[in-house]
Amino acid sequence: MPPSWLFRWPGAALVAYSFTFGQKPVLDSGTAMLPPGFLGTRADILMDLVVCSLVVVLPMMWLARVWARGERYTHHRNLMVSLGSTLAVVVLLFEIDIRMAGGFSELAKHSSYAGTWLMDVSLYVHLVLAITTAVLWGWLLITSWRRFPNPPQPGEFSKTHRKWGPIAMWAMVLTGFTGIELYVISFLA
Repeated sequence: MPPSWLFRWPGAALVAYSFTFGQKPVLDSGTAMLPPGFLGTRADILMDLVVCSLVVVLPMMWLARVWARGERYTHHRNLMVSLGSTLAVVVLLFEIDIRMAGGFSELAKHSSYAGTWLMDVSLYVHLVLAITTAVLWGWLLITSWRRFPNPPQPGEFSKTHRKWGPIAMWAMVLTGFTGIELYVISFLA
């Protein structure tokens, strides 16, 4: 167990995780490292931030689609790169949070649905969608960045981008809805 002074500075979560070799770091009082969330549920602050980010990201993705259809390609590219970068950081922090807490089951153990088929199915459906969406989004962002000129203009990759862009957007919408549903049954029920 790392010394208690380690938990008093901002980078403590990552350092404590490496010191404890994946075990759940705790404060001297025995409570989890991250403070409670601000939405009034049993979730910690990072879970609340992830849920709020989904509520913001989904309309922003629709705006990016509107910009692309309106031939405002630079706006579209800049917004999608910003969203992709922000979500990559949020997902990384989210994964660290889940692992530090001892896994998702540990975080949701006080739910009235803990250990039920509904919780298990909801989690697995969300994970399949989230992983698929992350791979698809990552591929589309990187490939689009490389294949489109600067400033972006239609080209030979446009047909592929027009096909996979909406698929990636709808995959993100489904990931968002299943994530919010999982949050509700895990931390509100």
